[in-house]
Amino acid sequence: MKKTIFLSLLLWGCSTPEFGVPTTELKSRYPRVSTTENGGLLMSWFEKIDSVNWALQWSEFDKGNWSEGQTITKGKPYFVNWADFPSIYEVGEDNLVAHWLQKSGKGPYDYNVQISRSNDRGKSWSESVIPHGDIDPKGEHGFLSFFHQKDESLGFVWLDGRHMGAYDPVTHSMGDMALMRSTMMVNGEMGAETMLDSRVCECCPTSSIHTENSLIIAYRDRSEKEIRNINIIRYADGEWFDPYPVHEDNWLIGGCPVNGPMLAANGTDLAIAWYTSPNESPTVNVAFSHNEGASFELPIRVDLSKPIGRVDLIWISETEVMVSWIETAEETTDIVTAIVSTTGEVQSPRIVTEIQPGRVSGYPQMERVNDQLFFAWTEGGESGSVKTKWVALSAFR
Repeated sequence: MKKTIFLSLLLWGCSTPEFGVPTTELKSRYPRVSTTENGGLLMSWFEKIDSVNWALQWSEFDKGNWSEGQTITKGKPYFVNWADFPSIYEVGEDNLVAHWLQKSGKGPYDYNVQISRSNDRGKSWSESVIPHGDIDPKGEHGFLSFFHQKDESLGFVWLDGRHMGAYDPVTHSMGDMALMRSTMMVNGEMGAETMLDSRVCECCPTSSIHTENSLIIAYRDRSEKEIRNINIIRYADGEWFDPYPVHEDNWLIGGCPVNGPMLAANGTDLAIAWYTSPNESPTVNVAFSHNEGASFELPIRVDLSKPIGRVDLIWISETEVMVSWIETAEETTDIVTAIVSTTGEVQSPRIVTEIQPGRVSGYPQMERVNDQLFFAWTEGGESGSVKTKWVALSAFR
């Protein structure tokens, strides 16, 4: 592995002016970006209606322009959270799906996943449905990620806390968070729920992706000894394989670090990025798989020694990925990126932008359109809002 010396190249002046940016209002929050089949982008975000209420907005980037923001849902008792936030996803053709979290009880973490579908590319949206059957007792449900399935149905996984409130008198402990999976048919009909792992980390985002022959799900596990490695569950050849750790990080931590993994696929090649901190040594790693997730190579460290995590990951060539994360410096907190090759070479990390410290920035987003990269994050404070930026890929070389 070769890791080059960090060059403090700040990409403030490298914005691409000919590409427009989506219009977001003051106090908007927590963007989520996904790609479309025609090479465009979808972005969802929360927007403030008044002092109490929110609306979930969306916009599409196509042929160089962003559409005017439109509303998916508004005025409900949403669970608005910096780490567990809504998404919009293209199922196929003009079929879109969106998810958000909605309060279900008086407890601080009583909320359900809600999923709504559009068959006319977002002009109208269906009544939302709850994919998990356990509406009572109340509990936490979230950190959902979508993926395509071979039969053209929509698959998704989420963290499910239906058993967390149950007290075990033998072990004198509460119940565990589980990883669940379900599907939605083309006609909107919901499939059956399946438990994939009965004990996982309570509040780390999931990532899931479908390659030509496999479904790969990444999440943070939680062992009985409180070791919280990143695990892979794989479905291939009609069979679910047992979970296995991408790497034995052996991070012993008594609480959830709120830092999930990110997968990206390029044909049968996969990449994964994640944050870990064994022995109080914070690290951002990237690892590659050349067999559709059956196994991963040894991790490649990419951070600058003080990462906070909150990673994103995309392929930028047949042999390279770009990983982004948040890192602290002496006087700033920054979104940082690095290009990593499948041979293990890490190019000099680049600072995309300075951001405010703390949770308000959420999980910064990164996607690619041809030779341009799109970044989105949240700027905090009274005058804060969703911020976005285009940067040419060549600026990172």
